[in-house]
Amino acid sequence: MNRAFISLYFFIVASVVLIGWGLNQFWESIAPAQEPTAEIHALFTLIEHDVLTQQPQSDAGYTQAAQQLSKQLNLPLELLSLDDLAQSAAMHDLHAGKILAVSSNGDIVWYKRLAHTDHVIMLSVPISDESESPFYRLLLIVFYLAIALAIYLWVWPLSRDSKKLESQTRTLGKDGVPETLEISPTSTLYPLAQAFNHMAQRLRELIASHREMTNAVSHELRTPLARMKFALAMIEEEKLNDKDRRQLRSVEQDIAEMESLISALLAYAGFEQKTQQLKQTSGHMRDLLDELQLRFARNSPRQQPLALEICDSTNNAEFICEWKLIETVLQNFINNAARYAKARIRIELMQTQREFIIAVEDDGAGIPKDKRERVFESFVRLYHEDQDENTSGSATGGFGLGLAIVKRIMQWHQGSAQFVEPHILGGARAEIRWPKTPI
Repeated sequence: MNRAFISLYFFIVASVVLIGWGLNQFWESIAPAQEPTAEIHALFTLIEHDVLTQQPQSDAGYTQAAQQLSKQLNLPLELLSLDDLAQSAAMHDLHAGKILAVSSNGDIVWYKRLAHTDHVIMLSVPISDESESPFYRLLLIVFYLAIALAIYLWVWPLSRDSKKLESQTRTLGKDGVPETLEISPTSTLYPLAQAFNHMAQRLRELIASHREMTNAVSHELRTPLARMKFALAMIEEEKLNDKDRRQLRSVEQDIAEMESLISALLAYAGFEQKTQQLKQTSGHMRDLLDELQLRFARNSPRQQPLALEICDSTNNAEFICEWKLIETVLQNFINNAARYAKARIRIELMQTQREFIIAVEDDGAGIPKDKRERVFESFVRLYHEDQDENTSGSATGGFGLGLAIVKRIMQWHQGSAQFVEPHILGGARAEIRWPKTPI
């Protein structure tokens, strides 16, 4: 940024100096020559008459008469000798009785030979305000427009490169990282572009390392787990007492949880590496919810199945989304609600002029306000934070990845997912929103 500030500072200073000097030279070259007006002629006639009527007999007398007249008229009037102007190119014009003008320090100095003498009358008159001239005003407008154009020519490449940088940060590459930013080395933003490219390269390396580690750990764990499952299957339960049989069931449960964790890790890693290129189509959300309702009733593990209610306030309106991903979102919300609900789960379909809205609410204990945002982070499980020492965390299952996947999916839909205040059942209420028009 120091480079940008310094270059802009010197560019503006140089532009003001060069443009101002150029226009001033142009003005002086085309400015009309000062011609004596009728008032100037009348004034010199009056001065000559008053000086000559006093009939001074010497040079000192002429000078004294001129000084007295200067005081009377309150004008800067002096009397020079022709010898003082002997080397001047205007000597011939003065001998001819012409009135000459010279600009000096903001004044116009008028010269005229005193008739029948070797003296020259020098009269200083302030220059009239040139800013009153329409042409001068036009040059002033040209000056400011030229400065504005010069600054625009400097700022436009900076704005262009800034937009390119902004576009690159918004457009993710296939690996979830912005593509390399190509900016000319002469650009003011070139150092920033280099730092951006370095950051993008570092992100690619981290994502690649994360992907390799996740896949390696997940696949390497599957092999010993498979051997353990095979060994457990070979054990003859008839020869085990009740204590050993309970321990065997516990080991089997632990292996099943580890397999579920590996599957969740692989699914989460896949969602993390997925691009934002969604294939959104229109359809009826009620059809999907009816299918999820049948699936929920069929797979409910409880002796007294939960009631899954569906409330459609959209009159079976069409929704626009990527259906496989929204199905994943709803399934995660339903599974999460089923862990904590007492008897009922309610799903509501709503819409506004701009958004689709789906809410999932249960009649469980709910989620504290200060923890509603944290539940969407990876590996966050509130029941582990709130359980007492005698409660097993596996009672409710889960690994803290389902809601993280929900958050990512809704981000791809340019929407949001959040837990809000319950409306009907009094437990946890989750809402997802996304725009009707795909962005």
